[in-house]
Amino acid sequence: MRILHHALLTALALLIQTSWAHTISIAGIRPDVVLIVIVYIGIRSGELEATIFGFVTGFLLDVYNPAFMGVNAFSNSVVGFAVGYSRAGIVAENFRAQVLLLLIASLIHDLLYFGLSSMSNPMKIVSSVFRYGIGTAVYTALIGLMVVFLASIRFQGGINLDVRRLQE
Repeated sequence: MRILHHALLTALALLIQTSWAHTISIAGIRPDVVLIVIVYIGIRSGELEATIFGFVTGFLLDVYNPAFMGVNAFSNSVVGFAVGYSRAGIVAENFRAQVLLLLIASLIHDLLYFGLSSMSNPMKIVSSVFRYGIGTAVYTALIGLMVVFLASIRFQGGINLDVRRLQE
């Protein structure tokens, strides 16, 4: 049942990424909705499922850009494995940890993607990471923050804030 749930989530993320994400782009920077789902799978299910789903989604995204076939598949697989592997060392229920993990995962993905797709020109790697990678990572983390917040409201009755800690 969990695999079916993950498959439906990834199909929805692929649909949103390929058809709708360009409409909310800011200065050519758009969120990576598929990466949000891969990080979610890595946190909830571990490195094996996240790696498999990362590879499949990356491969399906690579179909749109055959000149760099396999780059997205590799990048998503590595990120899925890394998030799934590191989930034991982090507090997966912590709201801030999830957003920070998504930001770091997005940066790693973009470093791998731009590094492998621009291997012949190292300056293009650096400029692409600064021009698109950092913005995409922040934008993806913000969208992920909204998704986690809305999901916590819907499924857990909201985010519990300790007012005493806010006054310190």
